[in-house]
Amino acid sequence: MHKALENLYRKIYPYAKQAVTFGIRLAQEGKDYYIQHSVLLIKISIPLLIIGFGYGSCVYSQHIIAKNVQMIFSLSDAVRQHYADKPSYWGLNTDYVIKQGIANRSTIQGNRLRLGGGLTVLIGDGINGDTVMPMAQSFDIVLPNLNKAQCLSYAESELSGNMNIALIRFSITNESGTYVFEWGQKNSLPIEKYATKDLCKDKENTLIWSLK
Repeated sequence: MHKALENLYRKIYPYAKQAVTFGIRLAQEGKDYYIQHSVLLIKISIPLLIIGFGYGSCVYSQHIIAKNVQMIFSLSDAVRQHYADKPSYWGLNTDYVIKQGIANRSTIQGNRLRLGGGLTVLIGDGINGDTVMPMAQSFDIVLPNLNKAQCLSYAESELSGNMNIALIRFSITNESGTYVFEWGQKNSLPIEKYATKDLCKDKENTLIWSLK
């Protein structure tokens, strides 16, 4: 975030400098100066508005992603609580989560689970959220159909201690293959910044959180 602000500052600074200069001259010379330099004012305003809108959209998008990651792990907590007195996660899938009221009502839309931004989330076993079989001691939460920017942001989201404890492995699947991150392995958890930049593709990325 610090680097992003620094880059934004470098882009805005020349325009901001012109705006300050214009303001000083306007205060000194008044209406006539404004009329003479109205074109300059427009040239200054448009880039500032574009940059400001772009930055605001970026911040809002990151807020949605952070909230969605929190919801994913809140959902995993609810699943674990529901199965706490059962020997395994047998029978778990998205439909079961909805019918049993395990998921927060705000995420349920018809027969689907939705996160902020309209993203569909699946629960079960594997990339399709299949029904978990008997004796299984783990389950998957799946986020399909992500573009590259979404894939990078979700994959590299910072996780709190409780989230890391529950996470067994994290997978990225797309047309190029499946890339798995596990504790103490070559592709290790927690995922470092830029570790997924060559793994996420332009479209149709699927992320899988495997949890215990």
